[in-house]
Amino acid sequence: MITLTPLASQAIQEIRRQQDLPATAALRVGVTKEGCEGSATQFRYVLGFDPDPAAPSDHVLESEGLTVVVDHESLPHLDGLQLDVRQEFGGVTFLFRNPRATHTCGCGHTFSEEDPDPEQNEGETRS
Repeated sequence: MITLTPLASQAIQEIRRQQDLPATAALRVGVTKEGCEGSATQFRYVLGFDPDPAAPSDHVLESEGLTVVVDHESLPHLDGLQLDVRQEFGGVTFLFRNPRATHTCGCGHTFSEEDPDPEQNEGETRS
C-alpha cells in the first residue's frame, strides 16, 4: 500500500492544475534500478503524471482522493511508502518515507533495501 499525506495530495493537485492536466491524470510512482553515484544506493524514486489508462500489470491505488498507479516491478520496493511534501521557498520537495529503505542518499531520492528473499537469488552473482 502506498499512501499520500493530505499535504502531499494538495501539492499534487496544485501541480496537476498548474500543468493543465486532466483531473483523470493519475500519479505514477515507481523506481528505477539506479542510485546516486558514490552513495551505494540501489534504486531511484520516479514520480510523474500519467494521462493514459493503467496497463493490465499496473496496480491502481487510491489515497487522499488521488489515483496512484504503480508498475508491477516497482511495487515490492514501495510497499508501505508514505509520500509527503515539505514546503520550501519556490515550491515543494517530495519526501519518501519508505519502511523498506535501509539506506538513503542525502538527496532523498535514492535508496537501498535489504534483499527481501535471499533464497530467490541463489545462483546469481553480483558484481
